[in-house]
Amino acid sequence: MRAGKKRLANFELLRMLAMLMVVTMHFLSRTGSLPEAGQELTERTAAAILIEAFCIVAVNVYVFISGYFLSESGFSLKRLLRLLCQVLFYTLLIPPVLVLAGILEPSQINIYYIWQTLFPVESGHYWFVTAYVVMYLFSPVLNAAVRCMTKKQLQITLAGLFCFFSLGKSVSILLFAADRFGYDFGWFICLYLTAAYVRRYGIAFFDRKYAGIGVYLGSCTAVALLTLAALAVCRKTGALEYYVSVPFHYNFLFCLTGALGLFMAFSRLEIRPGKLSAWICRLSPAMLGVYLIHEHMDISARWTGWIIGTPSEHLMGYLIQLAESVLLVFLVSMTVDLIRARLFLAAERLLGKTAWGKKCAAAIGRADEIMKN
Repeated sequence: MRAGKKRLANFELLRMLAMLMVVTMHFLSRTGSLPEAGQELTERTAAAILIEAFCIVAVNVYVFISGYFLSESGFSLKRLLRLLCQVLFYTLLIPPVLVLAGILEPSQINIYYIWQTLFPVESGHYWFVTAYVVMYLFSPVLNAAVRCMTKKQLQITLAGLFCFFSLGKSVSILLFAADRFGYDFGWFICLYLTAAYVRRYGIAFFDRKYAGIGVYLGSCTAVALLTLAALAVCRKTGALEYYVSVPFHYNFLFCLTGALGLFMAFSRLEIRPGKLSAWICRLSPAMLGVYLIHEHMDISARWTGWIIGTPSEHLMGYLIQLAESVLLVFLVSMTVDLIRARLFLAAERLLGKTAWGKKCAAAIGRADEIMKN
């Protein structure tokens, strides 16, 4: 992410790691490796639980990074429009590509399909984008509130929000009607305000050298152990059927603390300016594209089958399939989005030379100035 106009390589590296974790979790889910309540554990499912537990923080980390910087930089209409154009680029172009490849039947493209394609945010085509865009639209209000509130007021507000969104559901063995498991903009706003608090006041505990990584490892271990314990109880008694999945919810307490720990650990990481730093900052903007490509509604359920066919029943074979698949999807999707970014930049420059483009740019610039002031 940028500090002023300069990207900070440590946070950009964290962004890349978070996206690798996201692709890993999707591989585990799409290959049916995570056990359901009542199922017996195998080597593969036990390994899947451990891997999932140490990756589950990824989405929260991603939102932390955004909140940490947006709480200072503020709202930008230009940034929002670029995001929406990036999303539309994939929702509009992937279907015809799949039709030409013989993967998608033309008959599947009906009015409801087209509507989801044209309005991906409103339709929830990508749940993350929907939650993120709403959070981003709220960011001017959130930033104004943070600036006007005292430290104690912000602490009390955060405590109340976390009790509602996280603490209560983390100890409940029954589903709350208002719980969305962290897949909503309400939870993203909680994460945003937490990141804003960290940016503004810091957290003294994490000033210790290994505190962040320690909290991350401890929290993820707790997620794995609680899941294994709930599965064991469910198999023997039939109880805790709902709670088996709770530790893997984004608003679960240890998922939150694990994400905070990893974020704080990377905030202390120093990557000196040089080739490594330059490459990280050059590649990291493509991370959202990795998500948009492999989680497109016509690709998300298919890509693991395209790459590996049937998942291996042997642990080592499965782990090799996982590593190869995640890296392949990550690298191919990243490359595609880097090309897309170059096309967008060229189109933006050409549009900027036209009278209509200049008027649009001036109007967007005025809107951004108003929001900053």
